[in-house]
Amino acid sequence: MMLNAQLNPINVIYDISVLGQGHLHPRARTGVFRVVENLAEQLARSPDCNLFFCVTQYLQLLDASLDYLDSTPKLPKIPLIHSSYIINIYRKTWEIYQQIDRKLKLDMPDSYEKRYLEHLKQNLENTLQMMRNAPSVFGGESLEDADIFHSPYDQVPRWVKEFPNKPQIFLTIYDLIPLLFPEFLLNEQIPQLFQQTLNSISGDDWVICISQGTKNDLCNYRKIDPARVFVTHLAADPTRFYFCEDVAKIGLVRQKYKIPDAPYLLSLSTLEPRKNIDHLIRCFAQIIQEENITDLYLILVGTPGWKYDKILAEVSQQSFLKERIIFTGYVPEEDLAPLYSGALVFVYPSFYEGFGLPPLEAMQCGVPVITSNTSSLPEVMGDAGIMLDPKDKDGLCHSILELYRHPSRRETMSLNSLQQAKKFSWERCTQETIAAYRMALS
Repeated sequence: MMLNAQLNPINVIYDISVLGQGHLHPRARTGVFRVVENLAEQLARSPDCNLFFCVTQYLQLLDASLDYLDSTPKLPKIPLIHSSYIINIYRKTWEIYQQIDRKLKLDMPDSYEKRYLEHLKQNLENTLQMMRNAPSVFGGESLEDADIFHSPYDQVPRWVKEFPNKPQIFLTIYDLIPLLFPEFLLNEQIPQLFQQTLNSISGDDWVICISQGTKNDLCNYRKIDPARVFVTHLAADPTRFYFCEDVAKIGLVRQKYKIPDAPYLLSLSTLEPRKNIDHLIRCFAQIIQEENITDLYLILVGTPGWKYDKILAEVSQQSFLKERIIFTGYVPEEDLAPLYSGALVFVYPSFYEGFGLPPLEAMQCGVPVITSNTSSLPEVMGDAGIMLDPKDKDGLCHSILELYRHPSRRETMSLNSLQQAKKFSWERCTQETIAAYRMALS
């Protein structure tokens, strides 16, 4: 049996709801989106897998996921296991629903027509909801023939678990922030929803964690057999994150984001409390004032998160900082490699990470990295960067000054970054994932 399992391709159903979400909202194409997309692309290439896609989450994501697949040449002809007949009905129903919704948003006086359309809209919404949740929307034969059902983000639907001859079920857990650090979350319902996800993991399910740190947190928090929890380290896409030596390209990106022709520190994250950006701003302010540094800037890349006003308050308290700190907002992926590569140092003082992709992306672009010594970050950094307690103000100030003043130290760390980044690849992540599948099947 084990010999056959090793020789035969594995039939894998992979949930791409996250990709549909990213297609609807391009600014959501960060973090989890990149993980799900890269692993999907690698599984699609692997001769060890017969890959199928499904969509299990949110009303409009089936249609968005279909559009995503139509626009993505890297995932050619991967079958979506939803019934084509049901998909056509769904698309036509969704189109009529949107037309009615647009009509109702006009300034329509109360009338028989308005009440009729509201009633019709509600019935269509109920129909769409039923189609999304019903097992019949999936090809029953496909599910019956599957070896693995892998949800890379949301909990696995109950009906999949209750399906006769169900496949081996995998769920990816990225971190335990909602339960370990609820103070870092805006939505008070997130811990409850995440707890439901953990509670959905049964004794015969399998879990993939993106770091040993996350696995340790999961096994410490919830009674779960560690042998059923696998670690598959993530990676940074080398086509998107690379050491950019094109001076002209770096110059154009500087110009685009109004970055002066001077050294700059870089940080990239959602601007929210967990990322500890206000601490970085205070340290930056201290060193340029006390050391009278006139040619150093701080570039903060990322969309505003909750308590963003706290970060702005740090800048507004010191009027001179307004000219020395640049908020770029969202930056598309094609600009990130030049932006990383042009930086003097990448600083990432986050309190907790399930993995920490930005430091790895920075290392892959050959940038010296200063980050925290907590959670999974030491796994990512190895000996390549400087790691500090995220509350260590003196340590962060000293480290920034050391790298600012010593080009030879930066050069050594840059080489170390490139070397450390080579330890991570999507090929390796995929091989580890497939090994986990085979372990479950054996």
